[in-house]
Amino acid sequence: MSDLAVAITGFVVGDDLEIRRTITGLPDQIAKAWMTVKRYAEEADGDAVLAKEITIDDVPGTGCIEDVGGVGVNGILRFDLTDEETRTLGARPWVFDVQIKLEDDKVYTVEKGTIELSIDVTQTTT
Repeated sequence: MSDLAVAITGFVVGDDLEIRRTITGLPDQIAKAWMTVKRYAEEADGDAVLAKEITIDDVPGTGCIEDVGGVGVNGILRFDLTDEETRTLGARPWVFDVQIKLEDDKVYTVEKGTIELSIDVTQTTT
């Protein structure tokens, strides 16, 4: 269920970004999920450069749990990063993790790693 050495790359600063994750080996359905991006893992959550909390409700610019999964069924998460949020991240490395809370109230870190975007060539989009 966990992948603790993920590198999110190949995306560009200033672009909208959908980060989709498939969660396998679930012992129960997913009730809530979080994605947190920080400069250093030791920073307080309140100091995170980016924090997304998703549920089954599809919230534009935030994301949603597309499939709650369960025993024998994969869960699917989608975290939406807006163009403004990817500009805030810039072209430097950050650490991130994805946690889920199941219907039975158990919390698991299902992904952890780094995210680094590339500089955009085109500066104007109007």
